[in-house]
Amino acid sequence: MLNKVAREPSSNDPGFRGSWFAGTVIRREANNPNRYVVEYDQLYEDESGEKLLQETLDWIQLRPPPPPPEKKKVQFKFGDEVEAFHSDDWWEGAITAEHSGGKFAVFLRGSKEQIVFEEKDLRLPVQWVKGKWEPRFE
Repeated sequence: MLNKVAREPSSNDPGFRGSWFAGTVIRREANNPNRYVVEYDQLYEDESGEKLLQETLDWIQLRPPPPPPEKKKVQFKFGDEVEAFHSDDWWEGAITAEHSGGKFAVFLRGSKEQIVFEEKDLRLPVQWVKGKWEPRFE
């Protein structure tokens, strides 16, 4: 029996590539050990918001939640690769402009949008490689 495990699932659906959601693996598919049923923390099956969305994903689309940011404050700047929190999930993108008040314009690759974010809604991108977190861009 698989215990429920927090994960960040990604989506291959058009318009959602490069985004990471909060979710929980609730079980492994019986006929395919590389596929898991995930329940999203903040995505719902319909507009009523009564039942959380469940989806079956390949293991490659799942990663543990990244560690909390280091206590050292990151100094974001133009051109930095980032993940930005937008519409209940983290989107990969790049800073395209610096604004006053600690705000940054970010181009989100998956949705092809440019949105202004507060610094608190940005994090450095990391990747899960061979069982450990590594910076995505070095």
